[in-house]
Amino acid sequence: MSANSLARYERGEREPSASVLKAYNSVFGASISWLITGEGEMFADAMKLPASSNLRTIDQTVFSQVGLLVIKVYKDESVKLPADVLLDEQASAYNALIKRAENPSDTEELLSLIPWLEARLRRSLKATAVAPETGQQQA
Repeated sequence: MSANSLARYERGEREPSASVLKAYNSVFGASISWLITGEGEMFADAMKLPASSNLRTIDQTVFSQVGLLVIKVYKDESVKLPADVLLDEQASAYNALIKRAENPSDTEELLSLIPWLEARLRRSLKATAVAPETGQQQA
């Protein structure tokens, strides 16, 4: 199905055919009744939903440690960030840690990579902190 077709369905410009409804049911587990009426349960059977290999629960222990590290590194480098930007940095650092790990589900391995992440954050901050030609901080 093309992105344009999907957009037309979502905007209510067109109604999907029975085969499209069946595909939504097969691929996403969406209830055909819900797709037609918008009432009732969205998913016919939550236990039959296809598992997504991209979905992963955030390891709260590791995410918290990454957040504390980001705060510490930015404070050490005298960089103040608004809360929303700080959260973005935390999420970005966490994702970098996950990508670096051989087994992203192993909390011990992730925590052992914290020193690598700290060095990476510090290098990144120092590289962007001062523009050599102006001596001014970059935005």
